Amino acid sequence: MPNPSPPSPTPQVADAPPPWAQRSVGLYASVLAAGDARTAARHLVQTLAEEAGFVRASIALDTGRGLQLLATSGVETIDPHDELAQLLLGAMHEAIEQGATLVHPAGTRDARCIRIEHEALHRRLGGSVATVPLAVDGVTIGAVTVQRSPGVPVGAGELEALEHLLALAAPALRWQVRVAEPLHRTAWRRLGEHAAALRDPSRRRSRWVLGGIGVVLALLATLPLPHQIGGRARLEGFEQRVLAAPTDGFIKVAHARPGDRVAEGALLVELMEHDLLLERERWASQLAQHENGYAAAMSRADRTQAAVSAARIEEARAQLALVDEQLTRSRLSAPFDGVVIEGDLSQSVGAPVRQGDALVTLAATGRYRVIVEVDEVDIGRVRIGQPGTLRLSALPWDTRSLEVERIAPLAKATEGRNVFEVQARLTEPDASLRPGLRGHAKVAVGRAPPLWVWVRPWLDRARLALWAW
Repeated sequence: MPNPSPPSPTPQVADAPPPWAQRSVGLYASVLAAGDARTAARHLVQTLAEEAGFVRASIALDTGRGLQLLATSGVETIDPHDELAQLLLGAMHEAIEQGATLVHPAGTRDARCIRIEHEALHRRLGGSVATVPLAVDGVTIGAVTVQRSPGVPVGAGELEALEHLLALAAPALRWQVRVAEPLHRTAWRRLGEHAAALRDPSRRRSRWVLGGIGVVLALLATLPLPHQIGGRARLEGFEQRVLAAPTDGFIKVAHARPGDRVAEGALLVELMEHDLLLERERWASQLAQHENGYAAAMSRADRTQAAVSAARIEEARAQLALVDEQLTRSRLSAPFDGVVIEGDLSQSVGAPVRQGDALVTLAATGRYRVIVEVDEVDIGRVRIGQPGTLRLSALPWDTRSLEVERIAPLAKATEGRNVFEVQARLTEPDASLRPGLRGHAKVAVGRAPPLWVWVRPWLDRARLALWAW
């Protein structure tokens, strides 16, 4: 008879996952629904202790100030200086540093791992203890330690189910911790994450770019360069004269317009003389009458009448001299060589003017002064005698040197900001310039790093706003 075939070996069946492992999604949702990280941790360890049959379950998370024990099942408050709390944290640190799940008494899966802290915890509590590190995206955020009663070891299937369950809960716990952390700690953590990402070999170009930016910023922050304070500038004549109407009258002729160059003594404006000529004839006739009356009184030896006539003669002569002076002043002439900057009267011939009305403004040529508008934040650094440069909008390709002569002690509001007018002179006069030109001027006030020059105004304003607040 043929030999019977040997019986087939019975297959080894791995440990089946425990029933409580099926609630992983529900537990994950409950952790997300917690108000803060401590509440979520307490709910997690309480669920593990009740449904998985653990005597004690504890969890510690890295909250930015090191590993902190947040919750232990069956305990409302935790004293961080308690002996049990220190033993639990030691076991968790031991598992985190080795990056492996540790069990004591040891199983086959971690036979080569060090379990000194777990042995100490086992002597303190008795039974089986196991620690599972919590990691998200390769970064460890904490650990969970569970304890079983003596004689009831933690099986391999339970460890796998526990690891799977905590792998799902770890992102929710990390989110709860990050929601509660302060803003400065969040910024510091993000900076550390970006710095760690730069260590990737594929980010070499980014490292070179950031290194170059760092070198440039270091140079800008430490290398002293000439510091200049700028502002809008306008060109004015060093000497200006306003010619006003000497008497009430009417404009007869305007011989110059703004922008015209005139020589000393050149006629600029004439006023109508008809009324003054009539006034002169009237006083001339009265003078002749008083002279005749004076002669007649002297021929009669009437001293009283002669004295009256002599007084009237003096009055008529004075009035006649006044009219002659007014006739002379009705012709306005240039007191010096210059250029007309205001007073276009060519369209106002025949218009009446009153005594004292400004008719023409004349500026001397060849010598100019520059008025620079310096912001109130920078005026404290400007000193008399400091050099500078001027660039006019009409001549942007040409730069002229200047020197500060005077600082106006009063500020004025211009376009929503306070400015001080700084008067400067051109070191090299140029006859081709015209008063009224505008541009931008810069005054050299010393040397300073460019980065400090750019940041300092904002720091000053922030300091003032903080003081006012």
